[in-house]
Formats: sequence, structure tokens, C-alpha cells
Amino acid sequence: MFNVEIKNLKVFANIGITPQERQNKQLLKVTLNFSYAVPKGKDLESMSNLKDYSGITKSLKQYITQSKHHTLERLIISSSHMLEKRFKLKKVTIKVNKTEVAKRYGAESVSVSN
Repeated sequence: MFNVEIKNLKVFANIGITPQERQNKQLLKVTLNFSYAVPKGKDLESMSNLKDYSGITKSLKQYITQSKHHTLERLIISSSHMLEKRFKLKKVTIKVNKTEVAKRYGAESVSVSN
């Protein structure tokens, strides 16, 4: 079993509870973790047996950018399901950090994860 982490992917999205918050795109830093297995005997040098990190990253970034969800919680669940289904991933966890919002509260970060 392989474990993969894509850390602090920068994505701009319209997300928030209030219309004012959704008016402008906000910087989100997204960390994705997932696992997958390669069957025994399969060539670990062949991309056809491995996961396409670039494709997964691009897909997640596009999904979040186009999302119409109001809450990080809903966005995380929805994004996780999309990745599990589209890329056949296991144990998908996503952490979304709103660093700019955190600064307003004098905090280093405000994040939500599943």
C-alpha cells in the first residue's frame, strides 16, 4: 500500500456562508492524503500501474475552483467522494486551510479536515 500526500495546494474559490464572503475568491491551501495499492507482480516503473498525481491534483483544483458549496465541510466531503470514484483512491482525507481568514482573527490558520 502506498500513501501519498499533496500538501498546501493553492486554490482560489468562492466559498463562505454569507454572499459577501462568496463575492471574492479566497485563497485556500488544500492538503490531500490518499492510499492505493499496486497488485503484486505489477511493474512499479509503468505509469499504467500507478496513480497520476498530476491528474489528481488538476482535477481536485478544478473541482474546488468550480464548486458552489458554501461550507468547507461540504466541499471536503464532496471532493473526497469525487476523487475516490474518479481515481479509485482509498482513505482519502482532505484538509482545507483558510489562511487569510485566520489572519483576521490573529490565528496562524483556520482549517477543516475529514
